[in-house]
Amino acid sequence: MSKVITLWAATALMFTGAPLAAQDTVREACMPDIRNFCAAEMATFDIQKVRACLIENIKKTSPACQAAAKARRDAEATKPESN
Repeated sequence: MSKVITLWAATALMFTGAPLAAQDTVREACMPDIRNFCAAEMATFDIQKVRACLIENIKKTSPACQAAAKARRDAEATKPESN
């Protein structure tokens, strides 16, 4: 059950509009940190809470997670707006 919850939360967290490559990179790089720092938020199934937790704790995460999160942020910033 725990693996299902983790997989669901990780997948849902990454599908928020960023390019697929950036999503995959963040998922791979940050999942250990998300489990470590945001387990309670993952248990709520609230994607926004998990994302907010990761952002709040980003300075505590691994260098790989920080780099992946920065790349994703940069990718989102260059994405054209869809009005």
